[in-house]
Amino acid sequence: MRNLVIGAPGFVAMALTEALLVRGDQVRALVQPGRRPSRLDELDVEVRTVSLADNAGLMAATQGIERLFFCEWSFRDWGVEELSEQTAERGLRNVMAAATRNQIGRLIYLSTTDVYGFPGSPVDERGQLAPPGLPYADAKARAELLVWERARRVQLPVVTLRPTTVYGPGAREFGMDLIERLRQRRIVLVDEGRHVAGLTYVGNLVDAMLLAAESEQAVGQAYNVNDDSDVTWSAYLQALATLVEVPPPRKSYARGRAMAMAWAWETFYQLSGRNERPPLTRLLVEVMGVDQRYSIAKAQRELGYRPRVPFEQGMREMADWMQREGMAAW
Repeated sequence: MRNLVIGAPGFVAMALTEALLVRGDQVRALVQPGRRPSRLDELDVEVRTVSLADNAGLMAATQGIERLFFCEWSFRDWGVEELSEQTAERGLRNVMAAATRNQIGRLIYLSTTDVYGFPGSPVDERGQLAPPGLPYADAKARAELLVWERARRVQLPVVTLRPTTVYGPGAREFGMDLIERLRQRRIVLVDEGRHVAGLTYVGNLVDAMLLAAESEQAVGQAYNVNDDSDVTWSAYLQALATLVEVPPPRKSYARGRAMAMAWAWETFYQLSGRNERPPLTRLLVEVMGVDQRYSIAKAQRELGYRPRVPFEQGMREMADWMQREGMAAW
């Protein structure tokens, strides 16, 4: 099976690439200019460096491909306006046009449960997309709507997966970035960290992507994906702190106060022209301030999806990866 993976060297794309190779599949990886190929040069992978704005390059990259996995565009809770416009609209539109012209058998698109707008109550795939007025989540909702509109118009076989927070070896936003902020004592809890984090181990997400790529029933469907666990933000941050032997966060704010503080910080940073992430953002408050519960019954029923890696094992895998990468003793 000939696969194109878009999103390397992002950790989801890399985990997917390695899983495809283990299965004996052929993999072509599309890397955008300016990004380091990471471990790709050590793998039996054909690497194409192509901008998502390069229509000719995308046409060549999708030539002869049977399945396209779009894993581009990782979580960003600050400063995503430019990324949103380029990747969610122009870039994704170009990728889908190339996939259509080259008659790709299936496109597996990686979305997010953030498109539901953080309802704080259990939601399944029948729930309406409800952009919450935050750049990243709104752009992801626009992107998914674009995918469905294109799929209907040209009969492109599409499957969409909506994972919750993804963690595991190589995770940046909800892995190494959080660890760095823990070291700097720059993380606060929302509501004592009692809300369900809705974690998705990267290996479990890859399992779901491979199942979605093979199931005939999956075409034209969206699926929530997570570990179906009750791990809270407090427990997750405690586990991360334990990995690097630093104290877990103790300071906590009620959700309402945290949101007001995030508004103030974001406004100050915008007016100051600062590009770095503020100490607290509205999107992070939304993610940590309500239970992230999304039913995976549909994926279980139609794809046969079962989260095979529980939280404790996932954290061990992350610890082993950090040790191999020389990060355990920062």
